[in-house]
Amino acid sequence: MPARTLLLLQTHYFDAGAARAFRRLVAEAPAHFDCRVLMHLPPGAPVPPRLARHPHHIVRTDALRAMPYPRKTAAADWTGRAWELWGGGHCDLIPLHAMRAMPDFDRCWVMEYDVAFTGRWSRFFDAFEASDADLLTTCVRTRDHDPHWVCWPSLAGIETPERLAEAATAAFLPLFRVSQRMFRTMDAAYAAGFGGHLEATWSTLARLRGFAIEDIGGEGPFVAPGNARRFYTSAATSAAQFYLAPGTFFAKPAMYRAGTRRDTLWHPVKPWHWKDEIGAGFREWRIIAGAKRRALRDWIARRRGGPAPG
Repeated sequence: MPARTLLLLQTHYFDAGAARAFRRLVAEAPAHFDCRVLMHLPPGAPVPPRLARHPHHIVRTDALRAMPYPRKTAAADWTGRAWELWGGGHCDLIPLHAMRAMPDFDRCWVMEYDVAFTGRWSRFFDAFEASDADLLTTCVRTRDHDPHWVCWPSLAGIETPERLAEAATAAFLPLFRVSQRMFRTMDAAYAAGFGGHLEATWSTLARLRGFAIEDIGGEGPFVAPGNARRFYTSAATSAAQFYLAPGTFFAKPAMYRAGTRRDTLWHPVKPWHWKDEIGAGFREWRIIAGAKRRALRDWIARRRGGPAPG
């Protein structure tokens, strides 16, 4: 019997284009997939009327802040600034809220609205039906491969800093699949005080617990034999990468449309809104600058022979 599989299309808007994308997912996904629209809305925002015609789960920001995860919902996040859903790396609270509400699954796929695939979705999903990975995602790399990544300092809780540093692993999560036990383990870890940027927490916790991690198809030791560069390309393991680019699957810049390479994942595919992109860029550069200042401060303390500042 196929594994009970929940598929969540995560979005913050639901216009005619998003509805078409969801209908395509339902038509092309394997028959045993339970497909739902997962929508985040701020308090008071109206629910799009067309959403009523599709199975869905809605979560608002105040509900996310009420989740029992002390470090993920604290007033100030790991950057020292006021809590922010996207900038603080807490948007995994959105699918976690849905998984807690609909826990009757063996596996759960989470896909952001700006992921595109130039082929039938069944061809992609079928390729991983036999995979037993607890975390199946993209751009997986260890701290040794990407030692200067700005989000490493976000990891905290449940283990010593030394143990977290040893297991530290990053992954890019616009598209990922988790097993039931991965979901339960993350839920318990966050409740126990684990926290950090979602691109660091999921893969690091999987390594801490000895769970299987598989890369969907970029490059590196986490890619299954035969899948290297099969479904996407990125520069995740390159010292010259810029937001994981160049390739077909990266963080920035936005692509107005998917490329022509067949059976390939593309991200982010969406209209480019310059005000939003510039604002997000400034926020990210502040985080980067803060991390570099902390690294310099710690280096100076070590050179002087004293303890690093807390």
